[in-house]
Amino acid sequence: MCEVLDKIENRGIATGLARGREEGLVTGVSSTQALINRLFEENRLEDLRRASTDKEYLLQLLKEEGLLKE
Repeated sequence: MCEVLDKIENRGIATGLARGREEGLVTGVSSTQALINRLFEENRLEDLRRASTDKEYLLQLLKEEGLLKE
């Protein structure tokens, strides 16, 4: 009986983690798209170019624009 309950619990945990990752990905994509649009609208092409190759700079811009929850 314990083995069955362990399997059910592990399956539930795995399912929850997969859903969490999917939701996180959707949120990340939406935030990044919003940032890209703002940078284009403000003609900040150098910032956009740098953010495309520099992960830390991308995160910094997302925080500055209020698009990244800390």
